[in-house]
Amino acid sequence: MAYVPKSLMLGRCWRCGRRIYKADDYFTCPKCGSMYCTTCAKKQRGKCPIDGSELIPH
Repeated sequence: MAYVPKSLMLGRCWRCGRRIYKADDYFTCPKCGSMYCTTCAKKQRGKCPIDGSELIPH
């Protein structure tokens, strides 16, 4: 059997800890650089809880 590498993991969601991969949709804060999954970004209404700025989709 051949080893199938996993896709590139960029990091984890700062709120729930879910792994964020390169192919996933995620949001980042332009000021502090924190990453959030789509579920947590919707729960926060598109604003960063740390500094209150708008989250940018990727």
